[in-house]
Amino acid sequence: MSATLKAEGGSAAGLSALVPQLLSKYANDKYEIRVNVDQTLTRAALKTATGAIDVASIPAGAYAKMKTGKGPYKKMGDEAVEASKNIRALFSFLGGHIHPMTYADSGITSFEDVRGKRVFIGPPAGSAAAQSAGIIEAVTGMKAGEDYEAIKLAWGAANQAFEDGKFDLFMRTGTMGSAAIDQFGSSKKYRLVGIPESTLSTEAWKNYIKVPGRAADTLPAGTYANMANNGEDVLVSAYVMFVGVHKDMSDEVAYDLTKAMFENLDDAHAVSQGLTPLKLNSAFVSLNAKLHPGAIKYFEEKGVAIPDSVR
Repeated sequence: MSATLKAEGGSAAGLSALVPQLLSKYANDKYEIRVNVDQTLTRAALKTATGAIDVASIPAGAYAKMKTGKGPYKKMGDEAVEASKNIRALFSFLGGHIHPMTYADSGITSFEDVRGKRVFIGPPAGSAAAQSAGIIEAVTGMKAGEDYEAIKLAWGAANQAFEDGKFDLFMRTGTMGSAAIDQFGSSKKYRLVGIPESTLSTEAWKNYIKVPGRAADTLPAGTYANMANNGEDVLVSAYVMFVGVHKDMSDEVAYDLTKAMFENLDDAHAVSQGLTPLKLNSAFVSLNAKLHPGAIKYFEEKGVAIPDSVR
């Protein structure tokens, strides 16, 4: 009889839900993993830390806040800091990308063109708005609310507002290759505004990327059918998550779960283009939590170099 584990993921349309669902599929010879999706991941992190659930997709940024008792954990303070010490990671993955979308006829081809324009940066709560504003400032030096109008709405309302032409640039989070992203161009093509390669060597970008959970990644040419500039690679910012478990999970279970994921990467890549960056040698991208000993055992068996910072 297989052991039962409880897992949680975020939006059903995103990788934070898909990754635990795939783990459930790949490890089902030994474990029955019951996955609840559409969960608030800041809460899922706390539930993992307290042992209420066994596995969760945890945003690296949220974990950083838990470790300091800030942001969504501000009211908990030291209690959150103590809870964070119970979390261990199996591996990290790019949870998605920020797609800077503008309709092809808007006249916007670079971030410099949004000066004085209306830009949706994210919902009123959460980390997306800070990350979006940070990208624009790192690339151009422009500040939200000063050099352009920064709009905050719930995602559902923002989707409709973009289609209705209510803002000029839409900083839309989403999984690489997502049909939901490409759907915006079904009646009128859109353009994705890329980060210039030269930005990556600037102090401004280095400061931006210091925040846990932020990374740069390339959306390859041809990723989206309805995109006006789909013949070119587009450099964008990505956000990092990790599969978190409690430190008291047995080494055997943690080993089995890690092995199940990495022994089935070909299938995972076929299921979602967004998972193609996940490979054995990229299992610790922007990881700010310690690895579980069971995961360490698997990576050592595979000869993967493990940074001291996550041991």
